Amino acid sequence: MTFSAIFSRAARAAAALVLALSLGAVPAHAGRRVDEFSSGFWTTYAYQNDDGSFGHCGMETRFDDGLMLAILLATNGVNIVMLNDAWRLKPGGRSSMTVRIDRRYSNALPVGFAGDDAMIAGIGFDPEFWSAFKAGLEMRLELADGRSWNVSLKGSNKATQALTLCYDLYSPEGRKGMFK
Repeated sequence: MTFSAIFSRAARAAAALVLALSLGAVPAHAGRRVDEFSSGFWTTYAYQNDDGSFGHCGMETRFDDGLMLAILLATNGVNIVMLNDAWRLKPGGRSSMTVRIDRRYSNALPVGFAGDDAMIAGIGFDPEFWSAFKAGLEMRLELADGRSWNVSLKGSNKATQALTLCYDLYSPEGRKGMFK
């Protein structure tokens, strides 16, 4: 499967789930990237729905085991999305995940299965997470089933600056400046 096919599926799943969290239903949106920036291990982008409306701003990184990790800024706040073609999850299922960033931040979050290969955890507008993520060196994600990843935050400060700028440029009025 090509990178663009994997990303398109991940973006659709993330956009659909973000909208589902806001609207209570899962509409089908293909959407597209409208901007892109790379820093360290991270690629930052803006995502626009098919109708031209704001979808989200995101930053993503990939792992050798096939995991694609994305941090999304959407109208409902920060969302952590994980996608892996090798997973066989039960869509609609739930789990939990602990997020640790150095000694700056630790939080247990509910995780929803957005498809057979996608998980999402909503953080909302948590300033402690955002501050720790921007300044941190490493983030550790631990799922309830024991799987875990250590995520280098190399380049995350510049990537989060680009992500904040993206959100301020593309998000609906009234939400600008939420991630300063």
